[in-house]
Amino acid sequence: MEGLTVSLRAVFPIFAMLVIGYWARWKGIVDDPSIKKMNALCFQVFMTAMMFYNVYSMDLESDLNPRLMAFAIVEILMILAVTTVIVLWRVKENAKRGVIIQAIYRSNFVVLGLPLITAVYGSEAAGVPTVLISVVTPLYNFFAVIILEIFNGTKPSVGKIAKNVILCPYILGAIAAMFFVVTGLRLPEVIESLIQTLGQVASPLAIVILGASFTFENVRKYARLLAVICSVRLLVIPGITLTVAAALGFREVELMTLVALFATPTAIASYAMAQQLGGDADLAGVEVVMSTMLSVATLFFWIFLLKNLGLL
Repeated sequence: MEGLTVSLRAVFPIFAMLVIGYWARWKGIVDDPSIKKMNALCFQVFMTAMMFYNVYSMDLESDLNPRLMAFAIVEILMILAVTTVIVLWRVKENAKRGVIIQAIYRSNFVVLGLPLITAVYGSEAAGVPTVLISVVTPLYNFFAVIILEIFNGTKPSVGKIAKNVILCPYILGAIAAMFFVVTGLRLPEVIESLIQTLGQVASPLAIVILGASFTFENVRKYARLLAVICSVRLLVIPGITLTVAAALGFREVELMTLVALFATPTAIASYAMAQQLGGDADLAGVEVVMSTMLSVATLFFWIFLLKNLGLL
């Protein structure tokens, strides 16, 4: 019973916010132009504020976990390498290649990670995933830009790739916050409070916007690809990585952090990046939608399973 309660507590708020977003779209409260504007506002302001505050408020001495960080980075790079080889072998269209690779290796850790972990272990457990987010996010963006640039049909430019990586709002927020962490300087309390408040808006708003973005127009068009992508993203990758993690002794908050990293759906930001960098944006959008819908069930399954095995 405890495993069921914990799983519901973690997953239900996400499901409810998705439904609220879908309802708002259905009722005509929001439409495509307003959703795009809200999405830009969310990622450029609220998500950047969240990234800044999470890094700014972390305690490196107690929250830094080199073993967990090394495991996460190695696993991401392995997933990226294997996925790239298979996609190059099986998929012939460049516009789809970059989008598929990004959909499989890049999870929605930033938006869904902290809500999942704090739902299970409380806000006091946010330190470990926060430090990992500050490392994983630049890694995700760096490779996403490179992959999409390579497969968009133009000659990749090192300067353009570097510019797109460096100017990503997430990364700018993390870099700015890291300056304060390293130097020990602190912002005035009123500014800290403002940034914290802005950051608290990020995840709920992003999830509601995603719910409002749900459309099913391209599901039939990409049905076979979607079945493979969602199966790999939500079942195969977490099945392998979480098994290895458990065998290596990761437990409780550490293991829950890895659930949030490897079992969450395709990152919302992957759709915007595909649009900007010449990938198949229709495929990218429906990947995000379908993987997020299905993840409500798969996340429940993984959390319930690990809780009942005594690992969480």
